[in-house]
Amino acid sequence: MPVSVWKRASANNTTLQHVKNGAHHRDIFGNEDGGSRIMTVTKHDGGGTTLTTPCIGYIIVTEGELSVEDGAKPGDISALEPGDVVRIDKGTTVTWSSPTSRKGFYVGQHEFESDQNNHLV
Repeated sequence: MPVSVWKRASANNTTLQHVKNGAHHRDIFGNEDGGSRIMTVTKHDGGGTTLTTPCIGYIIVTEGELSVEDGAKPGDISALEPGDVVRIDKGTTVTWSSPTSRKGFYVGQHEFESDQNNHLV
């Protein structure tokens, strides 16, 4: 397997950016040359946040509860807890919600520091 090294990678740990309905995110690793990026994400009580994913991505839940609903399967809601991982295919419309609050990491392959509001439904 090949190894990729990013010498100009950013380890961004500044303030989280508000997306919508209690969802926040911040890229913490990646660079302008592409490749995968890692983002910290939070979701607080405040309703669902619906978006269409720009790439294949993974959410790793580290704290709290997260509910995810696939737009192609209305009403089919998966409840996730710490340690659970969800994979989402490119172009999938999903709704995230949380009865409490949650934290996790997102790993995906799209433009570093891109505006996630562009993908909201």
